This record gives sequence, C-alpha cells and structure tokens, in this order.
Amino acid sequence: MVARFLPRVKLLRRLHRSFWTNAAPLHTDPPPFAASLQDINSRLKVLVQSDRLADAQALFDAAPRRDEASYAALLAGHAAAGDFAGAMALFARLRASSPPLAAADPFVLSLAFKACAAAAADATSLHAFALRSSAVTSVYVATALADAYAKAGRLAFALRVFDEMPRKNVVSWTALVGALTRAGRRHDALRRFAEMRASGVPCDSHACAAVLTACAEDATGLLARRGREVHALCAKLGVDATPYVANTLATLYARRGDADGALAAIRRMGSRRDVAAWTTLISSYVQNGCAREAIQAFVAMLRGEASSDSASPNEYTFAAVIAASADISCVHLGEQLHSQAAQRGFASARSVANSLVSLYARVAGRLSAVDAVFRESAAKDVVSWSAIISGYAREGLAEEAFALFTEMRRHHCPSPNEFTLASLLSVCATSATLDAGRQLHALAVASGLEHHAMIRSALVDMYGKSGSLSDADVVFSNRTKDDVVSWTAMIVGHAEHGHSKRALELFEEMCRVGLKPDHVAFIGVLSACCHAGEVELGLRYLSAMSKRYGLEPEKEHYGCVVDLLGRAGRINEAEELIERMAPNERDGVVWTSLLRACAARGAEETGKKAAERAMEAEPWGAGAHVAMANLYASKGQWHEAAHERHMMKQKGVVKGVGWSSITVGGKDRGVGVFAAGDRTHPQDNVIYEMLELIYFGVGLARYGPDQNNLASELELMVNS
Repeated sequence: MVARFLPRVKLLRRLHRSFWTNAAPLHTDPPPFAASLQDINSRLKVLVQSDRLADAQALFDAAPRRDEASYAALLAGHAAAGDFAGAMALFARLRASSPPLAAADPFVLSLAFKACAAAAADATSLHAFALRSSAVTSVYVATALADAYAKAGRLAFALRVFDEMPRKNVVSWTALVGALTRAGRRHDALRRFAEMRASGVPCDSHACAAVLTACAEDATGLLARRGREVHALCAKLGVDATPYVANTLATLYARRGDADGALAAIRRMGSRRDVAAWTTLISSYVQNGCAREAIQAFVAMLRGEASSDSASPNEYTFAAVIAASADISCVHLGEQLHSQAAQRGFASARSVANSLVSLYARVAGRLSAVDAVFRESAAKDVVSWSAIISGYAREGLAEEAFALFTEMRRHHCPSPNEFTLASLLSVCATSATLDAGRQLHALAVASGLEHHAMIRSALVDMYGKSGSLSDADVVFSNRTKDDVVSWTAMIVGHAEHGHSKRALELFEEMCRVGLKPDHVAFIGVLSACCHAGEVELGLRYLSAMSKRYGLEPEKEHYGCVVDLLGRAGRINEAEELIERMAPNERDGVVWTSLLRACAARGAEETGKKAAERAMEAEPWGAGAHVAMANLYASKGQWHEAAHERHMMKQKGVVKGVGWSSITVGGKDRGVGVFAAGDRTHPQDNVIYEMLELIYFGVGLARYGPDQNNLASELELMVNS
C-alpha cells in the first residue's frame, strides 16, 4: 500500500515545498478544460496563502478534475481559518467522490485533524476512520491526531495516541511537550523532552522553544535551573540565535527578574531581531521595574527603524513603553507616545488603550482623558473596564465607578475579574458602604473569585474599615493560603478600631507562620502600640524593622512612633526621633504630630518649634495653626490663640470641613453625604430640629437617668 501511494506522497511534498512561493496574479474564473491539474493545484495554493478562501473554494468547485493534492490545498485553508465545519464537509466530499483509500492519504487526513485542532473540535469520528484505514500508523496522522485531542482538552487520549505510535519524530515530541505545558504539567513536559533526547531523535529549535516555554511558565521558579540547562543545550546545538528560541529565552529570564539575561538572549539574534524580540525586551524591562531601560530600548528600536536595520514597533510595543512611562510618572512622555501611536493607527487598539487609561488615571488623575481614550477604544475587554473603574475608584468617585461597573455588566462584559472587584471593594472601604460591599462579596462568590488573594484581602479591608470585624474574621479564617496582604489587612483593621491586643497577636502569629511583614503591616502594628500605650514595644518594633526584617522605616512609621511618644509625655524623645529622620522625610504631618502632643502636654516652647517646622513644610496647611491655637487656649492665652486664627484668615488657610455619609432609603436605597453645618438638604430644618431633640435627650439621660424615660420623652416631643 505504501508503494501504491508513494507517487502521490511525492507530489504532495513538492506542492508543500512550493506552498509559500510567489506566483503570477490569479484569475478565479473557472479554468479551461485544457488547464493542467498541477496548474490548478498551484493556483489553489496561492489563493489559500493569500487568505482568499472563498476564491479558492470557487476555483476548486469549477475545476474539471481534482486529486488528493487539490483537496489537501483547500483543507489547509480551512484548517488555517479554524473552519472545522467547512473542513469536514470537504473531507466528506473527498470520501464520496474519490477512490476509497484517497481520504486515508496521510497528508490529507493530517490536515483534517489540524482543522479539528484549530477549532478544538471532537476528533473521535476521524480517529475511527484513521483506525479502519490503518492511516493512524503514519507519524503525520498520529501526531496531528494527538495534537487535536490535546487542544480539545482530552489530554489522556492524546497521551495514549502518542504512546501507541510505532515511530515518533521531533514534531511528535514537540507537540506532546507543548500539550503538557498548556495543561500545566510542566515537569512532565521536561520529562518527555528528556525521553526524546534519550531516544536519539534530533532536537530542533521548535522542540527547544517548547520546553523553554514550560520552564518560563513555571510560577514556582523551580524549573529556572532546568531552563538554564536547556539554554546551554540550545547554544551547543547552535539554535539559541533563532528568533523563536531567543524570544522564549528572553521571556524565561524576564519572568525570573533577570533583565540582563533577557537582553543577552535578544542580542544573540543580531540583525534578525524582529518586532517580537524588541517587544519582549521592552516588556521584560517593564516587568522588572527597569522603566528607563525599557524606554532606552524603545528609542534604540526607533533609531534602527529609521536606518532600516530594525523592525517597526507594533501595538504591543507601544503598550509596553507607555506602561514604562506610567511607572516613572512621566505623563509628558506618555502623551508623546500617545501621539506616535495615533499616527501609526494603534491608539484605538485594545492593549494601547488599556495602557493609556492606566497612565492618565494612575499618574495624572486626568479622568476626562481617561474617558476619551476608553470610549475611542475599538474593542473593550475586562482589562479595559477594570482599568477605567480603577481610575475612578482611585480618585474616590464611588458613584461613577459603580455606574461604569453597571454599564460593563449590562452591555459589554458580564464577568468581572479580580482587579475589577478589588477596585470596587476599595471604594466601599473608603466610603464605608457596607451594603454595596456585601453585594460585591456575593458576586465574588458567584464568580468563583472569593479565594483569590487579592479579593480576600480587599474583603478583609472593606469589612474592617466598615466596622464589621466579625465578617472580616470569617473571610480571613476561610483562607486557603496565607499571604502577607490578608494578614496585614486584618492587623490594620483591628488597630484602626482600637483592638490593639488582637492586632499585636495577629502580627506575632503572622511572623510565626513564616510570613515576612511589609511596611504596611508595621504601620498597623505601630498604630496598635500607639492606641494601647505600649511605648517600649513600639520602639522595639521600630528597631526590628531594619535590624531583623531589612525594612527601612519611612515617615509614616516615624509619625506613629512620634505620636506614641507624645501621648506618653516623652516630648524630648519624640523630638530627637524626628531629628534622626532624613531631612526630606520631615514633613508637616510628623511635625504636626509632635505639635499636638505638645498641645496636650502644654509644652509651649517645643510646640512653637514644631509649629514653625510644620508651617515651613506645609505653608498652606491648617493643622499647625489649629494645634497652636488649641495649645494657647489650653493655657488660657486667649490673645495668642486669637492671633493664630487671625493668621489663618490672612493667609487664606481654611480648615477642612468634616463630612460623613449614611445609607438611606428602602428598596432604592442610596448613600447620602453631609458636612458639618450643611444646609443644602431640602429638609434641613427638620434635620436640625431632630438634632436639637437628640441633644436635649442626651442631656436628660446625663443629668436625670433615674427620673426620666428617654425613649418616652423623645416620642412625646416628636409627636407634639
């Protein structure tokens, strides 16, 4: 049988080699009967190559004669387009109109399996045909069959087909390694690669790239050493400079934080460096916090483009370099890149638009530009929506953020991701809208995201800042994995609500389970020490930051300890601690903390010094003036206190108005925001009358609790 099909196989191989060659312009009119079959097949190949599948189908239908090569050419087009239905219809047509064994030709059948793989369709019926016709013994058919099963999610069938293959080539092994990598079985992928090497099958660049991908995608980092070993093998085989391998090597080193290794891998490509290589390099720098190096690489790429020595940047290159400009807060550069991307037609591309939204929202706070870029984006995905929602959430615009979320779910993208929900939960935390936070919690459970570390920590933070520490404890206790962020949220939540002992216990427990506390965790524990009056313990924690945990204290930590010492009356020590701080960290907040301590203790001289430093750091801040006025008032120096308030008026310094919010209404409830002395509500007279009743009732409760029933008194006054 092999001898019988040998001429056809040779013909198909010749046509396969000529598949990507240039040809004369084609006419898709029905060919004359005099046209040779080889000429028709050549025209079919070129049409398929040009993505003109409909024209190729018309030429095929009008052809007076067809052979296996004709079917193979058109099947290749359907496979490339992922058109499983069209491929199967063509294959059925081949089986019905040709000799019985024509459809079992290895090249034809392998193309049918490739169509299944492209569409992730079920290959069971084709597998049965391959078994009946014995075509499954062909290495080409078996490899395509195993790949089709793997891409349809049926890895067990793929492994069985592979293990039963009588002969395997490097393509077979490469397909298996790739399938195992996609399934997350990276160690098995390396084991199979080692089996290939032991079997004597020569290794090519595609096989090396497949196993390097397995090493690069290992989140644990345990395969990093294996990746370096494969890199050495690539260098030995001389394939490390091929674009496919070099790009995969760059990704491997970039994900391990080795920007120099990624750069060295890209440089090995020399003049063959393509846009994928440049983009990988720039993205590697961005991912590892080397934003300036990423921008320099982009500039080098543009210079190479000008001299025709380099590829032109694409949308993903612009997305990466715009992210770099956001990382260094360089909005001016981001605007220039925005202009360049617009000139090249990339500004509305999804990846570029997402980077621009993050730039304008996170760095500049320019929500009008954010909205304009977002609305002009050609295609929006969950990342796009998460970016703009995060921008509004960061500015504290809760109503706008939730309006966007509603629009996202109703019309465009019903399934949020962890970033979307975390941004909205942060809005609920800052505005203390517990009811909305609970609804988001329910949505996280329905979406299967409640165990994600980001969602869990956001929920703990939201419940903690909303005062519902019992709910925060429930979320925290149901964790499946320990992480610093969730522990820190619990510590800060308990510290903010005066549960200092519990906050300190959580901190010690976090250290015992092997987690290293970060700067935020120390802010929480130092705040707990401040509320509990644990001066010596707080000083020990401040010292342990650098000596034990390798964390340099920042101004927020010093501010907590200054407040701690001030509350304990140790004013001189607090002043000495501030003097030990770096000059650029001695801001108005730290000096105001010392000033308030002085006001509480009546330390006038130190208070004056602290006030002068606070006013130098923040000339338009009201905190120093108010604290000094209170200091003078506490000592009966009313003239000096009045002078401080007069200075505030002269400088135009206005003390911030206190405000609060409350959830009101029944079914269509909403959040009402009000400020001190607010008269903007349409029922403000009724509100203030009720406040007077409450004040009067409190007075009754304070001075005559045994003679008055407060509830009955208030009810009587309201009814009257």
